[in-house]
Amino acid sequence: MLIGICDDEKTARQEVRKLCELYFIGHNKEHNYIEFESGEEVLSYCRRQDREPVEVLFLDVELEGVDGIHLKELLLKQRMIERIVFVTSHMDKIFDAFGQKTIGFISKPPTYEQIEKKLTIVRKEKQENVELVFAGYRDEEHSIRLEEIAFFKAAGSYTEIYSYGSDGKGMECFVISKKIGEVELEMRDYCVLRVHKSFLINLANVIGIGEDVTLRNLEEKIPIGRKYREQVKTVHAAYVSDKVRKRI
Repeated sequence: MLIGICDDEKTARQEVRKLCELYFIGHNKEHNYIEFESGEEVLSYCRRQDREPVEVLFLDVELEGVDGIHLKELLLKQRMIERIVFVTSHMDKIFDAFGQKTIGFISKPPTYEQIEKKLTIVRKEKQENVELVFAGYRDEEHSIRLEEIAFFKAAGSYTEIYSYGSDGKGMECFVISKKIGEVELEMRDYCVLRVHKSFLINLANVIGIGEDVTLRNLEEKIPIGRKYREQVKTVHAAYVSDKVRKRI
């Protein structure tokens, strides 16, 4: 686990790191840290796709230049920062700090109990990010993590699976020899939802539901079929509510 800590005060970064170390005394898990003094440093780290992704970033709200709230929006489309925990003395900013990657808030000065709870959430969510194996139409195997899947698209008797590219930018696609209806049944225990006769989406990567579906890092909109519209809105709202509840 790579833990990021972004605060313009060295003592604040050291305090978060010390509490994280207390947590790992009781959890035998390999971990490392990377510290940032500004939002600009975080963005610079994200531009290098050959680096290890940060599984959780402890982020101060009040930063010179790019502040924490603005940085959260910029990180929405960055694969290098997976989750954010805000550490702040400005709890009035909580509403603005909500977002897809935000898993919670910690008031300054942080306590061990607060850090423990957030790191436990990160570990649980990582465990839920199961590895799936699909047989390609040429009998080759494709192994992919659930969170990496963006959407499924019908292609006659086949289904195209679109995932986030290894470089964190473009989409990658492979084809399996199953109809999309078969795939829908197989994925019913995961956060995958039918939104159109030709499309299934991964709710974990949805950043907006309107007339169409907006997915993370994807300019193309996924259409919502008329008969699916109410169900999509209801299921997505329930998914978001459940995720927020688990993160509180």
